[in-house]
Amino acid sequence: MHKVALMALKGYREWTESLGPRREHIIQKTQARLHETLWRSFTSIGALPHHFRYDYLIALTNNINAEFIRKAVDKIRRVSPVEIEFCEGTGETPMEAYKNCGRASGLGGEVAVVGHMDVVNSTDTTKVNGPLYVYRQVQDLLNKATDFCKDVGCMVFYLGGDNIMLFLPTPKAAYELYGYLNADLRIGLGIAKRPYNAFVKATRGLDALRHRGATGVKLVK
Repeated sequence: MHKVALMALKGYREWTESLGPRREHIIQKTQARLHETLWRSFTSIGALPHHFRYDYLIALTNNINAEFIRKAVDKIRRVSPVEIEFCEGTGETPMEAYKNCGRASGLGGEVAVVGHMDVVNSTDTTKVNGPLYVYRQVQDLLNKATDFCKDVGCMVFYLGGDNIMLFLPTPKAAYELYGYLNADLRIGLGIAKRPYNAFVKATRGLDALRHRGATGVKLVK
């Protein structure tokens, strides 16, 4: 079983509207502070977080005690302009765990399976075609990967640059995704008891592919 924590910032839209029309710079600064606190608090306990729309936050929390998760959420509450509610869910896939939020059972004892994907030669492509070209290329990959994940139960998140993070149900899913996307890609694949350790291993796999100038999937256990 995989485990996910989902956080909701209650009344966030109403808070933004209360700031008046000259508000976007305040919203962006607040979101940046929330994002920094989310990553610092959850990676410190071994979880792997990301934001949905900034008013919703998520973390892969396999094998992490609920009390640690509550303490991490409390740290985000301190910088949030509104109250935060959260729930946990478990399931056979990360997506099923997300859909089961509020119905957690145990620690989610499966090892975490995480991918770190990037586009080959994006730096050179940016020099030739400009950053917007690569940004659109990554957006297209995000959309295609999301479509793939609907049937497999994985989850896809944009990290910035040409980097994409994957919450995966099994190692096999990374290889299937690579074939489905049919593009010059690298996917580092990490497996570990705790999600952030799995992501670190995935990044090692990605770096190994970069060093060799290779495409494909590199698994690090």
